[in-house]
Amino acid sequence: MVVRGTVLDYAEQHPRPEDIDLIVEIADSTLKQDCEIKDKLYAQAGIADYWVLAVKIRQLHIFRKPLATGYTEHLILSEPNQAAPLAFPEIAIALSSILPPSYSN
Repeated sequence: MVVRGTVLDYAEQHPRPEDIDLIVEIADSTLKQDCEIKDKLYAQAGIADYWVLAVKIRQLHIFRKPLATGYTEHLILSEPNQAAPLAFPEIAIALSSILPPSYSN
């Protein structure tokens, strides 16, 4: 989770949705849950930028434009693509830099 402010801002309370710039889930065995259950919960909370990194299939799922019923935008990227968080559009992150190394036999 990327939140605004410092750790001291959240000493007595959790970040509110308006404090959150990005949530990233790392999905090894939880891809279905992250993309079909958690996405709706985060959308209902108003989280504008939610990413799911599917390590086994080497994809990044990006959920944006939240409504009370879910996200209206769901992008699926694979290597060699890159993505930038909504809050930091100038920072392009290559998928290969956030995925574990790929080993082939």
